[in-house]
Amino acid sequence: MANKKGKKNKAYSKAPKQAQNTSQTEQSGQSEQSEQSEQSEQSAVQSKPQEQKDVHWKSYGLDQIAQALVLDALEADKDSLNQSHKMRMATAYGLERFWGEHLRLRNSKKDADKAKSDYWKAAWDELVKVMGKAGVTIPNQPVSAHDVTAIKTMSAELWKLDADVQRVSLSVLTQLCDCLVWWTQRYKGVK
Repeated sequence: MANKKGKKNKAYSKAPKQAQNTSQTEQSGQSEQSEQSEQSEQSAVQSKPQEQKDVHWKSYGLDQIAQALVLDALEADKDSLNQSHKMRMATAYGLERFWGEHLRLRNSKKDADKAKSDYWKAAWDELVKVMGKAGVTIPNQPVSAHDVTAIKTMSAELWKLDADVQRVSLSVLTQLCDCLVWWTQRYKGVK
């Protein structure tokens, strides 16, 4: 460092060298310790029998389920394929709203909406099956679009699911809908 008159300050020029020498000595001591520590850890690992973890990946086949749903919808009514995008958007609103959408469409006077309702219901039924394989029971009682009491009961059953069950179920539903959208994009141009 230079002072106001341009002369170098000797205290500053010596300090970094001293700190550097001290730093090098500390580093060599630390590296010896870390090498000894690593060697003792390695010998401890070698002396212990290695434990085998029983971890298996279980695929629930969401992609295959989605492909089958899209192909079924394509056969029933090509226009119902657009529902895949709406299904994906509906996952943000919760299980009960996703479940209830098939009732809204079922209650419509348009025949095309009946096919859309079937598509929504089929997706819901597949979610229930997948979650059942994972050991989680999702309510799925048959409900008429005109039976208000049954609708209230079913909605209440969905709302009272444990928060973790709801989160996991919504995650699986979201992934299923992502797969539906992907397969919809692949088959939409098919006549």
